[in-house]
Amino acid sequence: MWESITSDSWVTNIVGKGYTLPFREFPTPITPCPSFCSEDHLLLLQQEVRILLSKGAAELVPEQKRGQGCYSRYFLIPKKDGWLRPILDLRILNWFLKQEKFKMLTLSQVLLVLNEGDWMVSVDLQDAYFHIPILKSHRKYLRFVVGSQHYQFAVLQFSLTSAPRVFTKVMVVVAAELRRRGIAVFPYLDDWLIKAKSPELLRRHLQSTTQLLFDLGFSVNVPKSHLEPSQQLLFIGAVLDTTLNRAFAPLQRIQDIQVLIPMFQNGAVVPVLKVLHLLGLFASYILLVTHARWHMRALQWCNRRQWFQHKGDLEESIKISRDAAADLRWLAADGNLSQGKPFSLPPPVATVITDASTLEGGARLGQLEVKGHWSPEEQKLHINLLKLRAIRLALKAFLPSFRDRSVQVLTDNTTAMWYINMQGGVGSYLLCREALRLWSCVQDHRICLVANHLAGVLNVRADVLSRRISTDHKWRLHPDLVLYIFQMWGFPQVDLFATRENAYCPLFCSLQYPVQGALGDAFQMSWKGHLLYAFPPHTLDSSGPEEDSPRPAQVILIAPDWPRRVWYSDLLQLSLCPPPCLLHRADLLSQSQGQILHPHLQSLHLHAWRLNGAI
Repeated sequence: MWESITSDSWVTNIVGKGYTLPFREFPTPITPCPSFCSEDHLLLLQQEVRILLSKGAAELVPEQKRGQGCYSRYFLIPKKDGWLRPILDLRILNWFLKQEKFKMLTLSQVLLVLNEGDWMVSVDLQDAYFHIPILKSHRKYLRFVVGSQHYQFAVLQFSLTSAPRVFTKVMVVVAAELRRRGIAVFPYLDDWLIKAKSPELLRRHLQSTTQLLFDLGFSVNVPKSHLEPSQQLLFIGAVLDTTLNRAFAPLQRIQDIQVLIPMFQNGAVVPVLKVLHLLGLFASYILLVTHARWHMRALQWCNRRQWFQHKGDLEESIKISRDAAADLRWLAADGNLSQGKPFSLPPPVATVITDASTLEGGARLGQLEVKGHWSPEEQKLHINLLKLRAIRLALKAFLPSFRDRSVQVLTDNTTAMWYINMQGGVGSYLLCREALRLWSCVQDHRICLVANHLAGVLNVRADVLSRRISTDHKWRLHPDLVLYIFQMWGFPQVDLFATRENAYCPLFCSLQYPVQGALGDAFQMSWKGHLLYAFPPHTLDSSGPEEDSPRPAQVILIAPDWPRRVWYSDLLQLSLCPPPCLLHRADLLSQSQGQILHPHLQSLHLHAWRLNGAI
């Protein structure tokens, strides 16, 4: 069955023959060790082992091989619901495994593709990891003892550090098959979200999804699933509400923080472990609470300074600063934690371009300009701080125009951009303080702010030489193919992602805004009634072609046929006809008037898509 949905040999080998543990070096044998602390735990573990044996997840070790291989402790820990969870302690074995990078679904990706009015269900897979077998010769590394019996796991164990990676890479081919069928599915390990425009369509998609999972040997954990279409759903630790287009923190997590905050009064002495626990809770709120990063910075710096003095000793305590206590009071106030956050930021209605040198700083908003000289004391400051201060002063100068609006700041300083978008940071106290002053002004006037990088002339030259800046926007599709597409679907008026060198339309927009001859930022313009041409750079593909296309409009889009991406099912829904594959020719994509050819054409699977743009 797996061969019918994927040609990925890595996946078919794993599900057919078993997973080979990715050792960076083979471990020395680990002798059998006890797996329980009490007689009651022994009985519970024996009961758990019987369940594992019945499911084929574990097997007895042959008598002649007992004591060989790697043994780990098998024990019980309490769960939130009061039950006990069996754990195989693989900390020693994990030390010998390669730590390989991989990409998992994130909450921010889900929020980008959710639309107002969407209906959702969630599917929880029963014993999901049990469907990934372990190569027979590697099962000896997953042995344990319960009572007098020796066992070994025959399937993937979640306590393996490589388990999330291999499971995600296997299941992504299942998600890709469903997306080819037009089903918008978002798998996060064993928890899957499915969305559709109507309850009826969602039920059909749910039926198709569960049928495919069943055919592949999976089963659904019904009690943990939410199988009735809803417009409010808990997924990846967030309450998603498509009637309000907002994501909220679950009530229990809000209560967890509110219980901790009272001990963080000004001057209170708090154990470092408590501080780290609270900061960890804050980190999970970043996408769910507006200004969450801003209001955790004071506590981060309070902890950083004092904990550093204690040389990172977890047994120490720190004294809570006045600023940290004030920020925590804000978080504890009614509504600040429970107000939620929009799925996506509104498009900016104003763009401020800023710059600064060691002598002066300035900014431009349309035809308006502001400019000023630094004081002798300010001229001694680092250029990063001056760039950030110039942005703060520019926003302050234009405040009457910005209240209750969405604003974009363009700066040629990536550090300033980062400190704005991250609402401060822990790398530089001076930069963090400047950024927080900026955000205080932004919050007071209810401004929605985002900063983007605008490469200056000197920056462009330096970045091209060092190849640190992406040049994906400079690739040019072969003119013969473009002419063929335009003759088939019509000649568009505007090229949305172009330069003067590769534009195919009379008018064009540029990502390197401002560019001579360019209309400006394509995302800030209304394109209703226009036929547009869009060949977005591949660096934008993580957010999806539908995010790249201004709406509503008719769009000819050049984009990869990548069903493993979360946006693929939405792209199919927008498409007015099956997308033709672009011919595989060596000069399909080029730069510098054909002197540079794209080195990885086969991996792009470029297609031409005719979209209605009405997302």
